[in-house]
Amino acid sequence: ALQVQSQTYSKDIKPILKARCVVCHSASTLANFALSGGLALDSFEALNRGTSGAKLNPVFVANKSGESSLFKRLSAGGSKLMPKGGPALPNTEIALIKAWIDAGAQPGDLKAETSKTAPVSIIPMPAPSDSLDINFPIRCEIPADLKNKTTPKDAVLSLSLKVGPLPAVTSLAFSPDGKILAVGGYRAVFFWEVVTGKPLAGITHLAGQVLSLAFKPDGNLLAVAGGVPGASGEAVFVDMKTLALTNMTIKAHQDVIYSVAWSPDGTKFATASQDRTAKIWESATGKELKTLKDHSDAVSRVCFSPDGKTVYTASLDHNVRRFDATTGETQKTFTGHAEAVNALALNADGKRVITSGNEPNLRWWNTDSGDVTNNNGGHGSTVNEIVLSKDGKFLVSASADKTIRMWDSSNTGQIRAFEGSPDWVFATAISPDDKLIAGAGPDGVVRIWEVSNARLRLSLLVWASSEKSPAQDWIVATPEGFFAASSGWAKRTQLAFGAKSLSDDRSKVFLHTLQSQESVDKAWKLSALEPAKLAPLAPPKPAVPLTKPSPTPPVKPLISKKP
Repeated sequence: ALQVQSQTYSKDIKPILKARCVVCHSASTLANFALSGGLALDSFEALNRGTSGAKLNPVFVANKSGESSLFKRLSAGGSKLMPKGGPALPNTEIALIKAWIDAGAQPGDLKAETSKTAPVSIIPMPAPSDSLDINFPIRCEIPADLKNKTTPKDAVLSLSLKVGPLPAVTSLAFSPDGKILAVGGYRAVFFWEVVTGKPLAGITHLAGQVLSLAFKPDGNLLAVAGGVPGASGEAVFVDMKTLALTNMTIKAHQDVIYSVAWSPDGTKFATASQDRTAKIWESATGKELKTLKDHSDAVSRVCFSPDGKTVYTASLDHNVRRFDATTGETQKTFTGHAEAVNALALNADGKRVITSGNEPNLRWWNTDSGDVTNNNGGHGSTVNEIVLSKDGKFLVSASADKTIRMWDSSNTGQIRAFEGSPDWVFATAISPDDKLIAGAGPDGVVRIWEVSNARLRLSLLVWASSEKSPAQDWIVATPEGFFAASSGWAKRTQLAFGAKSLSDDRSKVFLHTLQSQESVDKAWKLSALEPAKLAPLAPPKPAVPLTKPSPTPPVKPLISKKP
């Protein structure tokens, strides 16, 4: 039986929230509203304050669990279930939280050391919850018989797969040779082979949300950074020849690592953390070389100068700094942002640093004078990431306004916008040949656009099929209606028109036509692809009336007369 009178936040509730909830809901993710929802759960003060916004909204009402959104979301089903993407908390833990609220939601001794959080490795990876449709709109011509008075005029035809909600994708990176796209999400990183358009492998059971991916310049290693909010930052490294983790792990930060970057010669790498520091490491040994401590808030981004002699950092303290990579001393501070700086890039010659964040304008700074040379508008909301093309001629910015925008590196002008995402874009990446742009966000879908014309070419979705199997379930869909998928998800793919799924018989006929690896390959190669054609429902054949056969007249016997 639960001992109601003895339950406190510090002793009973905090360990549960820390193990399962603060990966998305913590002080370190609060600025990322699409991930945190404006809610932090890593302290009693934050829990008591509730969601941020124009009006505070506490998530619990003492003595009234039925009126407390914390309890209702933990015990909900379908798309409202928290943790998002599951698995749900055990019933015993949900009951404990309910009893704590009904007993008055006592804080306990907040200064005392709480129970240790269970190791993340024992928590199962979230499985597809099968409660939310993930839709891929397609441009097929809608057969006339599907258009009826009960369907909205703006309804679209889409490929639909009931596997959501899946965890957000928060980091992307193309390998230096352009053959692999790495995708980072909740405790996992997956590798797509660009040539075939199929997932190669996946690494799961990482410490927390993968917040940054960076390939070593020679392409042999991939740095994967994240950690457990409020507890530790972690960077692990993938051997790209085997697609397996190496034995080197970085755990010196006291909070999550937001960003990781390699020096141009690959001899060093740098990390930036919520713990207000950035660090420089020796890549061969993982030895810490310098700690950069001058920021007063979380360090959101880090990058090396083209010559590797300096390191630039961006911070939620509204500032950007340049450090000497050898001594670790601050060389220059770039001030002028009135809000958090989330995004940072350095142009190819190192003469301009480009920044953005909660203020969506892109600021272009002269790295010598520290002056802002251009202040470009274009985005309508927070900019989450800025990435420079390999040839240095352009850069792209990913935003909460649901777009990625492309900018000319020489004159800072906007070239074009890449649209089609239904939600925030957290992460973006540019292929080394400068032909593809990838973007991703809260819905777990990676979208691929063609650089030259901003045309959406592909949508990718992948997740580990089960705890016991290393295989992945996946689907690749094109806006023209063609798709390729793992056998498991191919069987679960349906066609929907608006909010209505087509009948099973009709879906099967259409899907047989639409499932085409050849067409998906063409989309990866940026070849022309016309929308698929779906045949209208054939009218029923008229019934052939049944008629009774005419009776056969009796045959008269021949009578021969005698002469």
